[in-house]
Amino acid sequence: MLAMTALGYVLLVATLALGLARARRERGERSGRRGWAALAWRVAETVLGGWAVLVVVLLGYYYGLADLGGGFLVGGLAGSAALLAIALPLFALASWGWERAGARRRAAGRGGRSR
Repeated sequence: MLAMTALGYVLLVATLALGLARARRERGERSGRRGWAALAWRVAETVLGGWAVLVVVLLGYYYGLADLGGGFLVGGLAGSAALLAIALPLFALASWGWERAGARRRAAGRGGRSR
């Protein structure tokens, strides 16, 4: 049990460290992608990377801690994929609305109104 907890912690820290290193590297160099292509690429790699980490955790739990039937793995993979299919469009819609509201606030602030 302790070994699986330690492995989960190491996996989490390694994922965060890779993300931080990537963010620092991208800050120094600009990618050739702009606009929707850059957004689509960023969303795709974030979603697939997060899902891959979830699958690793699921497999670690299945083989390391639990002695469950094969239906557990199929259910875990299908359930996480269904959650992803529901959450991703909702997150995209909420992000779009948030950015649109921010653009309106910025435009209103430039209009010369005093607050």
